Amino acid sequence: MDHQFYVNGKLCSVSASCGDISLLHYLREELHLTGAKDGCGTGQCGACTVLIDDVPKRACITKLAKLDGKQILTIEGLAVGGKLHPVQQAFLDAGAIQCGFCTPGLILTVVAFLKQNPSPSKEEIEKALNRNICRCTGYVKFIEAVELASCYLADPSLMEGNNQKDEKKSLLKKTCMLESTSIYEEVGSTVERPVDDRFIGRSLWDADGVKKATGELAFAADLNLPGQLHGALVFADIPHGVLNGLDLSEAEQMPGVARIITAKDVPAHNGYGILKQDQPIFCDGEIGFSHDVLALVLADTEAHARAAAKAVKKDITPLPPVFSMEKALEKGQIHKELGTVIGDPDTVKQEPGLTIVSGRFTTPYQEHACMETECAIANWSNETGLTITATTQSIFEVRRVLARVLGEAEERITVKAQPLGGGFGSKADLSIEAAAAVAARAVRGPVKLRINRMESLNLSTKRHPFRMDYTLGVDPEGNFRFFEAELLSDGGPYLNLSPRVIDQACLFSVGPYRMHSGRVHGVTVKTNNLPCGAFRGFGINQANFAMESLIDEAAEKIGIDPFAIRLKNAFRVGDSTVSGEILRSSVGIIETLKLCKDAAKSAYEELAPQYPKGNKVLGVGTASCFKNVGAGKGKVDDAGAIFTILPDGRIELRVSGVDMGQGFRTAMLQIASETLGIPGEEFIEINGDTSCTHHHANAVGERQTLINGSAVRESGKRFNAQLREKMHTTKERPLVGLTREERKQYAGETFSYHYASPKTYPLDDVEAKRTLPPEQYRNYPGYAYVTQTAFI
Repeated sequence: MDHQFYVNGKLCSVSASCGDISLLHYLREELHLTGAKDGCGTGQCGACTVLIDDVPKRACITKLAKLDGKQILTIEGLAVGGKLHPVQQAFLDAGAIQCGFCTPGLILTVVAFLKQNPSPSKEEIEKALNRNICRCTGYVKFIEAVELASCYLADPSLMEGNNQKDEKKSLLKKTCMLESTSIYEEVGSTVERPVDDRFIGRSLWDADGVKKATGELAFAADLNLPGQLHGALVFADIPHGVLNGLDLSEAEQMPGVARIITAKDVPAHNGYGILKQDQPIFCDGEIGFSHDVLALVLADTEAHARAAAKAVKKDITPLPPVFSMEKALEKGQIHKELGTVIGDPDTVKQEPGLTIVSGRFTTPYQEHACMETECAIANWSNETGLTITATTQSIFEVRRVLARVLGEAEERITVKAQPLGGGFGSKADLSIEAAAAVAARAVRGPVKLRINRMESLNLSTKRHPFRMDYTLGVDPEGNFRFFEAELLSDGGPYLNLSPRVIDQACLFSVGPYRMHSGRVHGVTVKTNNLPCGAFRGFGINQANFAMESLIDEAAEKIGIDPFAIRLKNAFRVGDSTVSGEILRSSVGIIETLKLCKDAAKSAYEELAPQYPKGNKVLGVGTASCFKNVGAGKGKVDDAGAIFTILPDGRIELRVSGVDMGQGFRTAMLQIASETLGIPGEEFIEINGDTSCTHHHANAVGERQTLINGSAVRESGKRFNAQLREKMHTTKERPLVGLTREERKQYAGETFSYHYASPKTYPLDDVEAKRTLPPEQYRNYPGYAYVTQTAFI
């Protein structure tokens, strides 16, 4: 008998032979309800959560045979009549939505939970959410959203009135206790605007928040092209060796198989990578690590492709692998080596009375664990070339690499990025884009390649493991006198972004502190371990761990408060970094230390009386750091923005950049609104598309708001000037006060602006430091400063 059940109130019937199919596959592939996401495929992450008879269940491990007579609710069925469910609105109001990949599962979990427990405690909320994983942030905002939703369900009137009700204002204020915004006009500006005329500084929903809360926002894996073939990769499964050949005969005869792509199908250069195209798309010789790709099976379904991939036979001669950084260093397998010396550390370390602390610090690999795994959908046309939609932070870098791979002009390659389900640096490097592109060109049609969680864990780049030998010398008053740092990192078999990571680790090797003298030496080596690349912090985190640990040790030995020793040595305007860059403005480390010190004192007074608890005592730790804003290190930091008045009176904003959950698209709309004086809902925003936006290097380094925002602001200001002349007005923002109907008469008016930040230089550019005036030498466009204190 057929299996019958209801999905969002509609009767569904499937053949008994389909009983072993997962509910997730059925929802996504048959009903095209893509709100439920495939984050792990093993029932662990909760991204695929749906409600079955009001109980949260993992759709990825629920078989259709178990659903007879059941009522299934997906995120698409939650909002009724176009009106958001109270839980959806609470998530939006509380700012509990970031990339949106895990959001549908979280919201449905909360809906079921509040139905059973309308007035939960914080502890009960935490327990209810413990099976829904979010990688973007902590769970503070989720807990606040659940508390807010509980109030909305009890009193629906609180959801109305555009936040005007006092009760609602009080609830929302409660969720933003540590948040504040300060607005600074450009130097010399005489413009003063009332608060209600501001768009920056207002609390507002994420630009795509409604789509995220309702499951409408499409991620790459949610897209499909007519007639597409599905791909499955064949991996080496050996860390080092030589590929002698592949036997494809059995795989080629399996059901649904259309073609198997190998190195011989690569039109031009068989390699990819951001800095150097040294990682083979398909191995045809030496194998560098366990998940080097040997072939790509194309079939009518992903299941058929994966089955055939297992049938490919590999003839490989193993070679001795190199797993340790020390062994790689001995063998001279070096990706990059650099360093610098300031002052005269050998003389300074002989000063009497110094307290000298030293230690070896190690940090491990770290997986980015983006909730969304990598996916690429490529299509080839002989007339127009390649179009590829991929989970990437680096659309223009991908285009440049694929042009070389295919032997085509960049103009014949279009790279698009859907909103990402998290990035964190992982999607700055290439992974599967080149394989999908080669396959699409080979078959002259569309190819979809999606890798699962285990494949992503083994194929994607990781945070570099480091070994760090540090020494810090401090005088009796607590002044830092000298340091020595020897940094060694494992880049894996291919270059990726390892040179830039070790460069940055050296540049930030002593944190946001004045240093009289010292030396730093960094090496990143080549091994047969997993490849490493960009990860939030980009080498700063590892060095910061070592330096801050020694600062605490020195403070304890000298008898100085941890805050006091940091305040004594913290950067001021006019100080120089390790590289010699003079900090001329916006040096905020002292302010962060003072704020954190005051907050820590208050927290300590509250917590200290509660300890000791049995054998537990109160632990307190504090640390500071500073972080680059912008890619810097000699890389071009550029972006562009294009404003156009559309025929319907709305404003189109095309801006470089990629949104991966950090609110980039929202920030760009706020800047555009502030500049033109028009609410965000009057804009149509387009980004993440090489065919219609200005060049923009990969979206990393906290650069998007600074670089892209500068492009939007400058383009908007110049657009205002153009419109003032066109409209014969002296109004600073000529579109303010015009209705959409009135703006129609200016349809077609457009302005394009390409922004590039001041030139920067890498640490090993000795010539720049020698020849440039000091005020022109810089490593990054800007910096951000942080202090954090934790109680455990």
